[in-house]
Amino acid sequence: MPSLLIHRASELRAETRAALEAELGRPFQDDEEVSIMTFVPHAAPTGEAHREAGRNLQDHFDRIDPKLKGASPEETESALDEAIRSVRPGYRERE
Repeated sequence: MPSLLIHRASELRAETRAALEAELGRPFQDDEEVSIMTFVPHAAPTGEAHREAGRNLQDHFDRIDPKLKGASPEETESALDEAIRSVRPGYRERE
């Protein structure tokens, strides 16, 4: 069962914030939210389940690939960034 903690960076204790910033390799901005989640991972699929997952992923790519025809790499990257920002409002591109 997953456990989840979400805190605004400005509300973290100083020692907790310092430890998390050290782990992530960058300082937080006060208005950022920090999530910590614990869970027990499952084993990766093997055999037929692995092959089926690969086929499903390839089918997905085959359906969306025609929609990218004529789009430049810059347009594709911009659309991806826009989609990520729409579901992750605090998202910032790597600096």
